[in-house]
Amino acid sequence: MTRRHIYSHTSLRGIAALLVVFYHLQFGAAFRFSWETATPFFGKGYLWVDLFFILSGFVIAYSAQADERAPYNWPEIRTFWIARFARIYPLHFICLLALLGIKLTFAVLGPLIGKQLVGPDQWSAGSWLNFFEQLFLLNAWGLTGRVGWNIPSWSISAEMFAYLLFPALAALLARGGRGAVLLVVAAALAFYGWVAATDGDLDIVKGLATARCLAGFSVGMILFLLRTRIARLPDGVLGLLQMVALAFVLPTLLLGLNDVVAIPGFVLLVAATWTDRGWLAKPLALRPLVWLGEISYSVYLVHVVLLAPWVSMAPGPLARLGLSPEAIRALIMVSALVLVLGVASFTYRFVEQPARKAIVRWFANRRTRVATPALHAPDRLT
Repeated sequence: MTRRHIYSHTSLRGIAALLVVFYHLQFGAAFRFSWETATPFFGKGYLWVDLFFILSGFVIAYSAQADERAPYNWPEIRTFWIARFARIYPLHFICLLALLGIKLTFAVLGPLIGKQLVGPDQWSAGSWLNFFEQLFLLNAWGLTGRVGWNIPSWSISAEMFAYLLFPALAALLARGGRGAVLLVVAAALAFYGWVAATDGDLDIVKGLATARCLAGFSVGMILFLLRTRIARLPDGVLGLLQMVALAFVLPTLLLGLNDVVAIPGFVLLVAATWTDRGWLAKPLALRPLVWLGEISYSVYLVHVVLLAPWVSMAPGPLARLGLSPEAIRALIMVSALVLVLGVASFTYRFVEQPARKAIVRWFANRRTRVATPALHAPDRLT
C-alpha cells in the first residue's frame, strides 16, 4: 500500500537541518552578531538532532508499515537494511573522502603560504583511527571517544545502530501489547530522566550517543502506533497541540532551560503535524520548505565539509578589502548558506538519489540471480 507523503515532517526536517548549519557557523567565528548571542537559541542548535531522531522513528515505522507487517522474515529484514544503507552511506562516504582531500590539500598549501591550515593532531594515530571508525559508521558507538572529521556523521552512525535494531523493536511493539510499549517508554524516560537529573545537556555525540538516538527513535515509533488516534482529532485540537509543542521547544532554546524540556515539545510536534492539518500545516506545505526538507540529508552532511575550509580561508581576503568585522561575518554567513544549499541540491540529485537506486537495484538483481523460486520471497519492507 502506498503511503501518503507527510509534507509537514519533510519541512520540519529541512528547518532543523538549516538550524544545525547556523549552530556550526558559530564555531571559530571571530565575530558574532547580537542576534546570535542575545539568547541561547543558536548555541543550543544541537537539540534539533533530537527532533531528527523522533521524526526518523515515526517515518521509518510509517514507511515499513510496522504495525501491520512485523514480525518480518529474513528476506524482508535484509531488504530493509540494504535500503537504509543505500539511503545514508553513499553520501557519507563521498563527504568523508572530500574532507580527506580538503585536509590533504590544506596540509600541502599551509607551508607554502606560511600558515598552519590543519591542526597538528589531524594526522595522529588517534585521528586516523577515528577516520576509519567514521568510514564504517561506528563513530557513535563509543569505541575511540573522538569526534572529528565530518562531525555530524556521529548521528548517522547512531541511526545505523537504530536501523539494525528496528526489526526487533517493530516486532516487540507490534506483537508485545501494552506491556512492550510501556517497557520501551520506560527505557526512553529513564534516559531522558538521567540527563535531566545530571547536567541537563543532550549534546551527547559519543559514549551514550546511541542511547540518545534510540530514546528519540523508539518514541517516534510509538507515535506511529498512535497515529490513527491522533488523526481523529479535530483540526483545532491539532493546532492547539502544535502551539503547546512550540511552548516547550522555544523557551528551552531562548531561555536556556534544561535540554530535556524540549523533548515533549518535539514529541508533540511530530505527533500533531503528521496529518498535515492544523495551523502549522499550511506554512509547512510551502514548496521552498518542502524542497529544503528533501535536500536536508545533503545539507546536514555536506555543510561541515564546506564550512571548514570556507570559514578558515575567507576572513583573511575579506579583511584585506578593509571590510568591518560585521560585514565580513555577514558575507561569510550568506555565502556559506548559498554554498551549502547549492552543493546540497547537487548531491541530492546526483549522489543521493542515483546511488540509492543503483545499490538497491544491484542487490535485487543479485538476489534474483542466486535465489531459487522455492526460496525466493517477495520483499515488502522498504
